[in-house]
Amino acid sequence: MIRLYQFTTSPFCEKVRRILNFKSIPFEIQEVTRNEIDQIPHISPRGKVPAILDGDTAVWDSTRIAHYLEEKFPAPALIPEDPKLASAVHIFEDWADESLFFYEVTMRLSWEQNVDHALPEFLATMPGMPTEQVRALLLEKTRTRTGYQGIGRKSQEEVVEDVVRHLTAIERLVHGGGWLVGSQITIADIAVAAQLGALAYASEVKALLPKYPGVSRWRAAVDNLAPA
Repeated sequence: MIRLYQFTTSPFCEKVRRILNFKSIPFEIQEVTRNEIDQIPHISPRGKVPAILDGDTAVWDSTRIAHYLEEKFPAPALIPEDPKLASAVHIFEDWADESLFFYEVTMRLSWEQNVDHALPEFLATMPGMPTEQVRALLLEKTRTRTGYQGIGRKSQEEVVEDVVRHLTAIERLVHGGGWLVGSQITIADIAVAAQLGALAYASEVKALLPKYPGVSRWRAAVDNLAPA
């Protein structure tokens, strides 16, 4: 059986769980604390999760895991055979992982009004640390990280404007009951849905989502076929 090493707080770990569930692959979860991540170099030599152990094979990084699982368990497929559609899936997955991720980190963890919504889950990954210390650490580390990346240097109003554009784009793509790419669910849908789930911790995003019924329907469809 596959063992998934994860932080519950990570949308990348959610992405892998959704893929495993969609493909009906049996797996067990090994929850890792932040203190333990350096103790599994044989599983994740980069010191990152998600990572999986499949027999003697260790795979880390959510995209590498997704492609490993797609190759070993090709049905039901999450990457289209058509090369153009497969390329579009790759672009959407990368957009979710490398762009939407920094919006959710910025809004969920570096804004004072939102960080408390996610705090209980992060406390579970940092046993023994006082609540206020974890809160201060999250704010400091994420502000530094997103500041270097760039989104963290924008005003809150500018970030919300960006997210509106992203939600509008998704709404147009899934309008009428469609998927992001092609006629079936793909890794693109799973990757984007995982990041939106983390974004929804932010009060500003919660207020926006009712304005996008197509996005809500699409998220429900992803949850139905590929539950987290």
